[in-house]
Amino acid sequence: MHGPVILARATGIVAGLRCVFAHTTGLLLPFVLRAEGVQAEAASRQVFGHIHEPINDPHDTRSWSLPQVHVEVNDQAGFADSSGGPSSGGDDDFEMQARYWIDELPRDGRLSITVAWPQAGLSQTRTTLVLDDIDDLETKVLRLL
Repeated sequence: MHGPVILARATGIVAGLRCVFAHTTGLLLPFVLRAEGVQAEAASRQVFGHIHEPINDPHDTRSWSLPQVHVEVNDQAGFADSSGGPSSGGDDDFEMQARYWIDELPRDGRLSITVAWPQAGLSQTRTTLVLDDIDDLETKVLRLL
């Protein structure tokens, strides 16, 4: 239906959608985030730091974070939960992939996505996509079976 598209960008970090897949019951959003340099180090620390750094003090308040993805469709809004995907990185480069499922089709063809990950250097950015016509979607879906 749409894609690829950059959703948010800052020095050393970028987030986007590979495409938007339409299904008769909703939308699948394959998300990717890449970072390099200082932002890669920050992103890796946010995602992997809690694994590699044992916390021996029960009062230690260190925390970790992931990118925040907020979606609006058909006057409904909320934070999207990813269904996982690989993440890899270190001090010089970082990549995260995730899939988000939106369980309804936009009646007006509009899908707004707000992405933010300030802990890794990505400020909040809102993008409104105008998707291809979804009328008569049942006849446009390519069946694999």
